[in-house]
Amino acid sequence: LHQTVTRARDLMSYTSANPVGQATPPMTAASMTAPAPKSRVQGEPVMIFFKVKDRVKKAFFSGSSLDDLNKLFLEKFPEFPKDSLRPYNIIHRESKIQYELDDTDDLYPTCVLEMKRSEPDEGMIRKRGGTGYTGIERDKIVLVMVGLPARGKTYVARKIARFLTWLGIPTRVFNVGEYRRNRLGAQQPHDFFDPDNTDGQKARLHMAVAALDDMISWMFKGGRVSIYDATNSTHERRQLVLSRCSREGISKVIFIESLCDSAEIIEANIRETKLRSPDYEKMDPEAAVRDFRERIKHYEKAYETIDDDRLQYIKLLDVGKKVIMNNITGYLPGRVVFFLMNLHLSSRPIWLTRHGESQFNAVERIGGDPDLTQAGDNYAHLLAAWIAEQTREMGTAGNEVTVWTSTLKRAIRTAQYIPLPKLHLRGLDEIDAGVCDGLTYQEIAERMPEEFAARASDKLSYRYPRGESYEDIIQRLEPVMLELERTRHPILIVSHQAPLRCLYGYLMGLDQEECPFIPMPLHTVISITPKTYGCEVKSYKLL
Repeated sequence: LHQTVTRARDLMSYTSANPVGQATPPMTAASMTAPAPKSRVQGEPVMIFFKVKDRVKKAFFSGSSLDDLNKLFLEKFPEFPKDSLRPYNIIHRESKIQYELDDTDDLYPTCVLEMKRSEPDEGMIRKRGGTGYTGIERDKIVLVMVGLPARGKTYVARKIARFLTWLGIPTRVFNVGEYRRNRLGAQQPHDFFDPDNTDGQKARLHMAVAALDDMISWMFKGGRVSIYDATNSTHERRQLVLSRCSREGISKVIFIESLCDSAEIIEANIRETKLRSPDYEKMDPEAAVRDFRERIKHYEKAYETIDDDRLQYIKLLDVGKKVIMNNITGYLPGRVVFFLMNLHLSSRPIWLTRHGESQFNAVERIGGDPDLTQAGDNYAHLLAAWIAEQTREMGTAGNEVTVWTSTLKRAIRTAQYIPLPKLHLRGLDEIDAGVCDGLTYQEIAERMPEEFAARASDKLSYRYPRGESYEDIIQRLEPVMLELERTRHPILIVSHQAPLRCLYGYLMGLDQEECPFIPMPLHTVISITPKTYGCEVKSYKLL
């Protein structure tokens, strides 16, 4: 390790990158934009693809107007009625958003121009069902959080929503506290929550009903799973939610009660979570803690635990230490229960990094199982030094940090200088490029233009011939993700661009459709620390 650290220091003297241990600014939508393809030079032929339904044809465009483009299109598709020509749909080279082409200057090499015969009926549009959901079960589901403040309800609600969204199931959290903050103001005194405060109780009821109305409305606009996040601390309030859902024809209402007897967990949650809450923004920390303790006492006076066995409910004791279920049936509820069994409140960093530069990276080839280049090996030394420094700063013992890698050579070699326990998981392997393995994207465009265009037009669902799609990766990553949720110590994941994009998308609560476009640069560590109200993200450029 001493030799590795010494070599890493020597390498850093030759690079202008940030020093090991110094974070670059957090990744944002702007900073995460992938490099754009080279712009078209006016007058020079540019290779493009025309797409009509499942048919794709390659063409070289050297014109300057949309009329020139239409003439070229009709040469490739002479059977297409000239009077049926419509605007071309193109994916923006930077934002990846699809829009109607109105200027040929927007063309770029290997772009796909899709011609649609007619617009789809808006009422027939449906969100993707998701890779993990079989579609057998069609019931809409409402998950109702129950529990005193500082018991982890919001944390659990957001975790469930993130998990189901990642699987492609339309899910949304309706937090009553956010309605109160937006409509009545954030910093309400603790006596506002006193059950004997008639005005406060009436105002909170109005906010609860407003959130319930919005939830029902969203469910009938295509929502699949709603999470109603509030204390719901009395039989009366829970009956209000149950009756409303029953009137709207929603029978799958599951209560999730978070109970906690651990004074240590409650105290940690008060200080870690509530001091970050918008309710106590810019407030003296000690004053915030005192006020919040008083708020909890008000809720305790009226709290009634779930004791009606006719209800569908899940009880979490000490956030997953013990799980009690009653009347839980169905595919999705079962998945949620299994997910909840792996949750905890321990805050720890998750470090994501791609392998060091490989021999295929150097020549822009995809797939394969190549070894590292010299630059890749240099990164492996720098990564080992960085991990040693992080564990030293956190005061973490070596056996409390785990390293996961894929089973591919370049990932294993990247972690070879780190003297920590390692686990090699096939779930972390790069996307299988099938018959395209070992090719460059330029070669794919020239040899298999239809495949190149199909991938460009739907990167999430596109499956390489005899290979995989991003949806396949999300499905095979689910066991990895559950184990990641269960782990309580810092973890380093050395993997590849596609699986890391999917894991990053899960941790950040992004939709599936966003995952294929998340930049994941080489020789960079992305540190993600999950919190109740989001994630703390830092990026470290080591080489």
